[in-house]
Order: sequence, then structure tokens, then C-alpha cells
Amino acid sequence: MNVINFFASPFILMYEEIWEQPTLLLKIWNSFLLAWVASLFLLFVTGWTFLVFELITNPSSFENATFGVFDTLG
Repeated sequence: MNVINFFASPFILMYEEIWEQPTLLLKIWNSFLLAWVASLFLLFVTGWTFLVFELITNPSSFENATFGVFDTLG
């Protein structure tokens, strides 16, 4: 199996799904949802990358950090 086809296959399937919609409104809606999900995923990956990078390069900044509901209560 070709590596390029392995990574390009989901994008080809999404492209085909968008253009197989019967109306223009469904094509636009499907494209909007795809862009929205892709941007949320990109935001997630960027945030985790920054968090891990900071944890490795500057671990003292996480010394007093709390994540969750208890951070907002006090």
C-alpha cells in the first residue's frame, strides 16, 4: 500500500462526500462542518503541543498549577 494514498484517502473520501450531496445548501453545510471540526482539532493539537513543550522546557511553571473545577473555586 502506498503511504501517500494511506494519508490522502480520508481527504479524498471527505471531498467525494461533500460533492455527492444533492443540493448546494447541503454542500455548503457539509463543508462548514468539515472546516469547523478541522479547526477544533487543530486547536486541540496546538494546545497539547504547547502544554507538553512547556512541561519539558520549563517544568517549574507547572509547580503550582491546577487544572479543573477547583482552580475556579478559590
